[in-house]
Amino acid sequence: MSLSPSKGRALAYSGHCRVIISDVDGTFLNNQKQPQQPVIDAVRDALAAGIPFLFASGRMYGAIATWVDGLGLSAPQIVSNGAEVILPAGRRHLYHQHLSTELVNWLMDQGMQGGFEPILFSGDQVLCHTLPRVSWLIERNNEWITIKPEAELRRPELVVDKLIFLADTRADELVLFRDHLAREAKIAGLDINAAFSERGILNVATPLASKIIAAKIVCDYLGCSLADAMAVGDGDNDAELLAGVGLGVAMGNATDNSRAAALVQVSDNEHDGLAEAIRRFAIASEVP
Repeated sequence: MSLSPSKGRALAYSGHCRVIISDVDGTFLNNQKQPQQPVIDAVRDALAAGIPFLFASGRMYGAIATWVDGLGLSAPQIVSNGAEVILPAGRRHLYHQHLSTELVNWLMDQGMQGGFEPILFSGDQVLCHTLPRVSWLIERNNEWITIKPEAELRRPELVVDKLIFLADTRADELVLFRDHLAREAKIAGLDINAAFSERGILNVATPLASKIIAAKIVCDYLGCSLADAMAVGDGDNDAELLAGVGLGVAMGNATDNSRAAALVQVSDNEHDGLAEAIRRFAIASEVP
């Protein structure tokens, strides 16, 4: 289903998909956090056709490595909401943006004052000074929290890729907290990028840590342009990516923001929407 006219988009689609960029949760995975066989088969067929496939996820690299290795992916992978671009071979960084110590401390203070425990992502470590009641929201993503004293989390030597704040029954309050962060950061002269990867999971990073910036770096590395890229996603943190590539595809379960940013929509993650996008637009070269 077509969602928005190509006229007025930042890029016109080249008509030839040279790279597939996929979100993980809600896109590659179903609601049980598992990839369905038709999706796996479609990814493998795209790879066999010479079309690189990569993930663009809010997860850390260690939480997607099973699928990267299992599918034999060699293209750079986008993780931590664009804070890191990592080559699977040797896990070498092509791009890495982290938060300043000043910003980490400010975000920790804001979270504690607002009643939301700040959780820090540093490489493949997930750190917090106390275990949040809602830690299951990220544990189901194979991201396990290590408890550290608060003073250690504020050390200048600690490289923090992003912070997250979690909520389940307080998810609506977390939306208000995001708006509060944006207002207070502006007053304090601080730049942040705050977006939801899933309901109840608020990611905060530097503005230079974004999926679209990371996608441009990957395309340059692969020798193509964003106009040649198809991106598929469902969350608010995918919207900028879907709007910035040649062909943005929203899943049937996508948020309103992602649907508004995309050019077309496919089936949801329980009905193999990613496989549909790959087969129609990448392998069969259908042009919306």
